[in-house]
Amino acid sequence: MQPENESSDQGRRSFIEDARRGQIVSAAIETIAEIGYAKASFVQIARRAGVSPGLITYHFVKREELMKQVMQTVHASMDKALSARAEGAESHAVAVRALIEGFVFYFAERPKEIIAIGQIASASRDAEAARSWFEQQSAKTLAEMEDMFREGQRLGELRKFSPRVMAVSVIAAMEAAPAELLARPETDVAAYARELADLFVHAMSPPAREARSS
Repeated sequence: MQPENESSDQGRRSFIEDARRGQIVSAAIETIAEIGYAKASFVQIARRAGVSPGLITYHFVKREELMKQVMQTVHASMDKALSARAEGAESHAVAVRALIEGFVFYFAERPKEIIAIGQIASASRDAEAARSWFEQQSAKTLAEMEDMFREGQRLGELRKFSPRVMAVSVIAAMEAAPAELLARPETDVAAYARELADLFVHAMSPPAREARSS
């Protein structure tokens, strides 16, 4: 049997290591957003994290491993935030609105995260694993959105359209939001989110529903 104090020590080490990894990931996001992916070396990241480069290599042997962890961390955070907004939605149209508006607000609140994963996804080197993981998650997100649209159509909550075309269009419009908000920082984020959601909710709504609501 393992001594109780040894188990406690391992628990503390695990907590400290997780916290340190989180600190390094946060510093990596800050570094990439500020000076770009190409210049975000372990030395630069360590400087922002207030640790030694050697400590980063202890947790992430290769730069590629750290970049993949950045992708996974941001994706998990975004997924949690968007799921919370869409949870308990009374209809598929309401869920669509929650997801679109939620993405816009998420970016407005965490622009550096979106900039960082965008740069990693488009990196030409040292990010193969991160890009591959990102592409897999993008394909999974697209498939899940298609399924959501099909289910809404089956229930009669959404009109007939190609779930694939609509899912690609929604994702493309959402991904275009960060560049627009960065280029025009004076933009009313709430109004932008509402207008973007309106476009797709109206495009998906059955004619009968539109007639009843008018």
